Amino acid sequence: MARRPVSWSGSVALGCALAALSCAQQPPPPAPPPAPVALTVTAQRGQSQAQQNQDKAQCQSQASQFARSSAEWAQMFAGCMSGRGYLVQ
Repeated sequence: MARRPVSWSGSVALGCALAALSCAQQPPPPAPPPAPVALTVTAQRGQSQAQQNQDKAQCQSQASQFARSSAEWAQMFAGCMSGRGYLVQ
């Protein structure tokens, strides 16, 4: 029984064509998120250091629960701290 030679060139060409097609259909990677914003918090009502620490912890927790992005987190944190008598820059 004679064996037929296997032709790899057709299989390789088809595989390469399919690989190129699948690569062409993929969307580009998403843009990286913006860098986090550094915030400076200044007590405006003479809050003690213990009170400042408690307010920061509570506002950080609240912002972390509801924010969907770092920009939204910064906005929520700043609003919370401002409402407690702090200047946030």
